Amino acid sequence: MRKRGVLYFLIGVALWFLVDFTTTYAIKDPVKYYCTYMPVILIFYMGCPFIFSLLIYKFKFRSIRLFIAMIIEIITVEILFTKNPLFFSFPNVILAIVAAISLYSFLTFLPKWIADKELKNKKVLAITLTAIWSIITLITIFEGGT
Repeated sequence: MRKRGVLYFLIGVALWFLVDFTTTYAIKDPVKYYCTYMPVILIFYMGCPFIFSLLIYKFKFRSIRLFIAMIIEIITVEILFTKNPLFFSFPNVILAIVAAISLYSFLTFLPKWIADKELKNKKVLAITLTAIWSIITLITIFEGGT
């Protein structure tokens, strides 16, 4: 059980770096991005996987409770902390909600499926979430980031 929690954490940190880098303007100017936002980014990169590792492996959160915790994370990170402008304008908020749920599901559930050796059973969901992340990454590259 402890091993799976550590594995979840390590995969989660790697995915947070990867997803944030590819879905923000860090992709255009990583040095400026990381110099501007460190150490706060590092707290998110490590803090979110750590919290979710505890929720999953210590407090035994399963799908619905984990999903609710993820929604709280989205509200906290995207609205309260980063004040993502997409969440404050209509109709952009509709796409922002869908994108956020997809990306945060990728960040929350993919490490769990890997750590728990459930990836084979969740193949369609994993591929779908990876495809959505890939599309958002391509949009970021061609549109210049957020």
